[in-house]
Amino acid sequence: MFRIGDFSRIARVSARLLRFYDEIGLLAPAHADPQTGYRSYTVAQLAQLNRITVLKDLGFSLEQIGEIIKTPSLDGAELRRMLLLRRNDAMRTLELETQRLRHIETRIAQIESEGALSADDVVERPEPARRLLSVRRQVASFAEARALIPVLRDQSRTLLPKAHGAQLVVIAHAPQFEADELDVEFGYSVEQLAPKEPPKSSDLLLRDLPAVERMAVCVRVGLPEDAHLVTAKIGLFVAANGDMLDGPSREVFLHPPDPARMHESVVEMQFPVTRRAAA
Repeated sequence: MFRIGDFSRIARVSARLLRFYDEIGLLAPAHADPQTGYRSYTVAQLAQLNRITVLKDLGFSLEQIGEIIKTPSLDGAELRRMLLLRRNDAMRTLELETQRLRHIETRIAQIESEGALSADDVVERPEPARRLLSVRRQVASFAEARALIPVLRDQSRTLLPKAHGAQLVVIAHAPQFEADELDVEFGYSVEQLAPKEPPKSSDLLLRDLPAVERMAVCVRVGLPEDAHLVTAKIGLFVAANGDMLDGPSREVFLHPPDPARMHESVVEMQFPVTRRAAA
């Protein structure tokens, strides 16, 4: 038998935590003196404590750990299933934290450039009409929007030549920005390819995208989640010229996007503009 202090030194777990495990019924001492309340543990309990520690490090809650260690019939397959769920949870958390870190970094860059934010790299030009083979949906996140790229690619495979190299154009149709309510259209610019009409069973549209006489344009590199620095420049440019936005914005990928490397995308952001009416 080991007194709680000695057991904590051997197990490298605090005596305070051992008392807590006893209180919640997770790991009771082998013996508790009814007079003094002193707790004692056996060396065999080290294995049970180690199992608790491992499961805790894997992200299981204490309640889940209690169920696991109290279920002798829990086989390897069931434990593996639980670990796969924990892995998926950890991957989702990592993705969210990575996205949050990216937002923090871009906000820092924006703060550091305040007062020096320039619209010098925004240009205005006419944009020609395009023939667009596209798919349009309302989605709840940028990740869902990016998932439309393989949908467009797969459904258009029989309608376009192999390795067609058509530019990808994205249109934001919503009149205001809501990150969880994105009305987006992903399409290939196919005016030179003469594609077949899409079958009625597909989600594809073949339509004409009208020309724009005045388009404010600026290039960004990276994910759309980080586009606010570029759109801020376009906003300064539009305001300085006494203009206003005039219709859905577009994003034209200057190189074919790789869904696995969207953070490296080079995209031309385009906002139609018109002269603001005199007050």
